[in-house]
Amino acid sequence: MKHACITQSSSIMDGDVLGRRLQNVFRILAKPEHELREKALNLREEVSSTYRIQATQGEWFAWPSTIASRGVRELKEIGWRPHGMLSFLGYHVGEMQATPSDIRLCILEYAFECHLPPLNDLAYYLEWGGPQTAQRLNKLANTLAALTRNAKRRNAASYATAIDDWECDLAFLRDRYYCNFLHFGWPATNHLH
Repeated sequence: MKHACITQSSSIMDGDVLGRRLQNVFRILAKPEHELREKALNLREEVSSTYRIQATQGEWFAWPSTIASRGVRELKEIGWRPHGMLSFLGYHVGEMQATPSDIRLCILEYAFECHLPPLNDLAYYLEWGGPQTAQRLNKLANTLAALTRNAKRRNAASYATAIDDWECDLAFLRDRYYCNFLHFGWPATNHLH
């Protein structure tokens, strides 16, 4: 029986709209001379504040889906989250639909410096820590390093562009935030056997 009431939580819809607006902000901020730069910076702060308020209310959660894909039964159930924080912000690497590097750097700056969206569940959100903290930078760096290591374990040739992108972005984070301010063991992207 099909129900007549199919709605989506307004906070989730607002989150999708905010996410798209933020991705447009990153495209503008990637161009230092863009005429809308000041408006983009203001919107960046407005979105960050909105995410902070949503997270402190603690009343957000993703509405569950009843869509079930067929799958190929290659992976065991390990609790994958439906969305990654960087992907939600528009961060993508590699050859297919990659985010240009100048925009990726704006996304990484935002991910470190600002409030993040309340995404997935509270535990996931708390893993990211607060803006401009060692915990936030550690999560960012270890996310990129883990993606790099996993790609290197597969077929490194087919992931070569993605690996290069992740390693360049890791170098940016290390040089920009880690070297001068924070001191924890910087993650390696080499194979460790």
